[in-house]
Amino acid sequence: MKRILTIVLPVVMLPVLASEVYESEIGSILQAVSSTNRMTRLNATNRIDALMMSLSNREEIATCKLLIAKLRTECADITSDESIYDFHAYHDVTNLCWSVLHDFDADRATWPFYGASLLLPLPLSMDKRYGDMFSVATNALFTINAQDGILIDTNVWSVLFGPELLQTSNMRISFRTIAASSLLLSDSAADVSVYTNGLPTSALSVINAIRSE
Repeated sequence: MKRILTIVLPVVMLPVLASEVYESEIGSILQAVSSTNRMTRLNATNRIDALMMSLSNREEIATCKLLIAKLRTECADITSDESIYDFHAYHDVTNLCWSVLHDFDADRATWPFYGASLLLPLPLSMDKRYGDMFSVATNALFTINAQDGILIDTNVWSVLFGPELLQTSNMRISFRTIAASSLLLSDSAADVSVYTNGLPTSALSVINAIRSE
């Protein structure tokens, strides 16, 4: 019996140890991701990759994927030096977000599904995949309207999207704005009133800017 226990015990402890590693690392990683220093943010990708390799918890892995997706988006958007510009960044973001959406498709009471749904439209729009962009937004909008509440890791979410999107009402505004934008990008004459009625001025300005292009 002792021999069996010595074999089983390390296997049982692996998830516990992985969670301990996550808890010890995630705080400083979030600080790096939200840093005002560009290189600090971009260099955090390697740390997140290393952390993710040690994890087995589904939500912790999703957190890592979405943090990398945010950083990879910034790699495409904020780097001005061609030596560090990565032309594959948007493609990587797309794959990471689709992966999280797939993993949490049956668990929409937790935040990763909505986090991926908010990050994915930008790379889809860069690839002119406006139909997919519309589907992601409306799917998330339909689901969030049916939820009594969403379990959100507020620390991670605030770094990804800012504290204002912690409110589901603001999440709905974002998804409605994305849905209307994707329709207009496909057809500038599209009727988007079902998504724009009642939107705040800041959201309408985004939609009007697309109309005027």
